[in-house]
Amino acid sequence: GGGFESSTHKRRDGHRLDLIAATKHDRFAREDYLRIQQQGLRLAREGLRWHLVETSPGQYNFSSALPMIREAHETETQVIWDLCHFGWPDHLDLFKPDFVFSLARYGAAFAKWLSQETDEPGFFVPINEISFFSWAAGDEGSMFPFVTRRAFELKTQLVRGAVEAREAIW
Repeated sequence: GGGFESSTHKRRDGHRLDLIAATKHDRFAREDYLRIQQQGLRLAREGLRWHLVETSPGQYNFSSALPMIREAHETETQVIWDLCHFGWPDHLDLFKPDFVFSLARYGAAFAKWLSQETDEPGFFVPINEISFFSWAAGDEGSMFPFVTRRAFELKTQLVRGAVEAREAIW
């Protein structure tokens, strides 16, 4: 399968990345899917931009995913949805228990919404690259939240979030 970069983490200066917008994948999803199909691929990993979906706690607007959903359907591309690609809403603290349960609620809400938008089965990755993320953000300190010596704590939190999201989606 192919994949489209969808990181949404914050830089040290506080600026939030949005690589779907930066690469214009949301505008050119059809062309992107057709390009991967030229390589013999019919599966794509897509990222939701959680910070855009949940700007207020518990209030979800999944419209930012619609271009990818529609073009995936039109091009017969199967999508695996990445719920958290290094970014989350500003109202959440990655290390607090509410992060885990917020991820679960968000995942369940997206799965339900997606089932109303398409007849395709939903495939989900709750959190992208847990081991790398734990190291980069919790040990090495090169990614938001830029902490060190907390990698194990962060990995435990991320695994809890992934498990709770999986259960909520089921």
